[in-house]
Amino acid sequence: MLVMVSLALVLGVVGQMLSIRTGFPNIVFFLIFGILVGPEFLSLVHPSEFGEGLEIIIKLCVAIVLFEAGLNLNKEEARSHGNIILLLITVGAMITMVGGAVFAYFVGDLSWEMAFVYGALVIVTGPTVVHPLLRRFKVKPNLKHILEYEGVLIDPIGALIALFVVEVVLIGSTQTASGLTFGFISHVGEIGQAVLLVVYKFLVGGIFGLLGGYAATFAVKRFYIYMEDFVDLFMLASALAVYGFAEMVTLDAGLVAAIVSGAIVGNLNIPEEEEMKKFKGKLTILVISLLFIFLAASLELDYIKDLGIYGPLIVLGLLFIVRPIEIFLLCMRSNLSIREKMFLSFVSPRGIIAASIASIIALELHRHEIEGGNTVQGLVFLTIAISVFLQGGAGGFVSRVLGVNDNRNKVVILGANNLARLLARLLEKTGKEVCLIDTNRRLVELSKSQGLNAIEGNGLTVDGLEKTEISSPDTLISLTTSDHVNVLACRLVRIDFKVSNVCALINRMASPSDIEDMERFRVPLAFGKKIDVMDIYSKITAKEYVVFKSQIKKETIDKMDFEKSLPEHMIPLVVERTRTEEVSVYHEGFSLEVGDMVSILDVDPVSTSPHVLGEFEKELIEV
Repeated sequence: MLVMVSLALVLGVVGQMLSIRTGFPNIVFFLIFGILVGPEFLSLVHPSEFGEGLEIIIKLCVAIVLFEAGLNLNKEEARSHGNIILLLITVGAMITMVGGAVFAYFVGDLSWEMAFVYGALVIVTGPTVVHPLLRRFKVKPNLKHILEYEGVLIDPIGALIALFVVEVVLIGSTQTASGLTFGFISHVGEIGQAVLLVVYKFLVGGIFGLLGGYAATFAVKRFYIYMEDFVDLFMLASALAVYGFAEMVTLDAGLVAAIVSGAIVGNLNIPEEEEMKKFKGKLTILVISLLFIFLAASLELDYIKDLGIYGPLIVLGLLFIVRPIEIFLLCMRSNLSIREKMFLSFVSPRGIIAASIASIIALELHRHEIEGGNTVQGLVFLTIAISVFLQGGAGGFVSRVLGVNDNRNKVVILGANNLARLLARLLEKTGKEVCLIDTNRRLVELSKSQGLNAIEGNGLTVDGLEKTEISSPDTLISLTTSDHVNVLACRLVRIDFKVSNVCALINRMASPSDIEDMERFRVPLAFGKKIDVMDIYSKITAKEYVVFKSQIKKETIDKMDFEKSLPEHMIPLVVERTRTEEVSVYHEGFSLEVGDMVSILDVDPVSTSPHVLGEFEKELIEV
C-alpha cells in the first residue's frame, strides 16, 4: 500500500507540472496516469486492496477539496450574479439530471434507475476543472464569475442529489417494476422521507458549517499568538472536524458542512489568510492527485467499451443539447448577450467530485447487489474525459470566435506605495484600468480610500496574482521597495501567466546580484533608469513634486537620447501614443515616436532651469 500511495503522489506532482506547462486541468493527466498504472495496464496500483478504507479516503479527500473551494468564495462577487447562479444550481441542476437521464436511457439503453443516477452525478462541474480552463482562455469577468461560482456551489448540491437518487433506487430495489415511475408508486411515503432526509442533511451540514467556520475563525483571532506558525494546520484540522461531526449526525451532511465552513473562514479576514490559502491550495492538489489516480486505477474499462459508440453520444448530447437548453432557458431574462450565453453553454467540464461520488455510489450499489453501478461509473469518467479534453482544447478558439474574451488590457501594479498610487491615478486619467496588489493591508485600504482598485495579496504567488485576473494581454509593473521581489514577480507572470509586458523598478543602490538577475531574465527597467526609491517616496509624501506632459518632437529624438536628456530628478512615467491612442508605462528600450505625449514626474521642480522647462513645454497635470 505504501508503494501505491508513493507512486500516486509522484505521478500527481508530474501531472501538476504537465498541467502548468500545457494549461490543461491536472485531472486530465491524473486520469491518464491512473488508468496506466491500474490493473488494466501496468498493474502497479490496486485500490481494491484498501477495502472499505478506500471509501473513507475518498470522503476525507472530498471534504478537503470542498473546504478549499469554499475558501475561495467571495460573497461580493457571488451577489453580483446571484440570480443566475441560484437558477443554475437549482432549476439548472434538475434540467441537467433529467436531460442526462433521458439520453442515458434512450441512447445508452440503461435502466431508468441507472439513467437517473448518471443524470444526478453529472450535475456537478467543479472549480478544480473550471478554474484551470478559465486561466487558459481569458473571458469577461461576468462569465468567469458565473462559471466559477456555479462550479463551487453545485458540488455539494449535486453530490447530495446523486446520493438521494441512489436512496430512491435502493427503496425501489425491493420491488421489480419498469417505466418512469421506477416502480415506486407503492413507496411514495418512503420517497417523501428520502426528500426530507436530503433537506435534513442540508440543514445539518449548514448549521455545522456555520458554527464550525465561526468557531475556527474566532479561535484563530483570539489565540493567534499561540498558533502563529500553524494557522493553516489548525484550519485543516477544523475542516476535517466539522466534516466528521456533521457525518456523525447524518451521513453526507459533511459535504455541505465542509464548503460552508470554508466560505465562512474565507470571508472573515483571519490572520495569515494568504498563507493558509496557499497551503490549502497545495494540499488540495496533492489530495486530488492521490484520489483521482486511485479512482482511475479502479475503473474497469470493459464497462466503457460495452457502451460502444453510444457512450460518447450520451456525453455529446449532455454537453451540446442539455447544457444549451439549460443556459438559454434560465438566462432568458438576464442581461447576457447571445454570444455570452453560447459560451456558457459550451463550458461545463466535470471533475473530481463527480468521479468521487460515482465511485462511492458504485461501491454502495455493489454492496446491495444492484447491477449497473460500474457502468454508470465508467460513463461518468467518460463524461469527465470528453468534456475536459473538448472544452480545454477548443475553449480558447470558441471564446475568440464568440468575442467574449476580456480585452481590457489592464495594468497590474505590484505595490501600493505612494509612487504606485500616483502612477495608478495617472494611468486611470488616460482611461486605463489599473489594479494594485500589496501584502500591506494599510496601504491597500489607503489606496481604496483614494478611489483606486486595490487587492490585498502576495504578488509573488500564483494565487495572489490570480486575484488581479491578470492574463497575457495585460501589463505588470513591479514597484515594491525590494529589487529582488520586483524582478522575481516579472519572471513569475511571464512563466505562469504568459504576460510579456513587464518592467521592474530598480533602486539606484541595487545589489549586483539583483542587477544580474534582471539582465539574465531580461526584465526591462521601469521608467528607463534606476532611481533613488526612498528619496522619491519622501518627496511624494511631502508633496514636493509636479507631474507634467511633454510632446516628443522630431528634433528632440534626433538631438539626443530621450532618457539622457532628462535630469536625474525627472522620471518619465506614462506614454500616450497619439497615432494609435495606446497608453503604456515608459520603460527601458521603449521606442518613442514623434507626437507621443510623455507624462513626467519631477521631484525637484524648484531647481528645474528655464531651459529644461522650455525644452519640454511643461504642462502641469494634477494627479
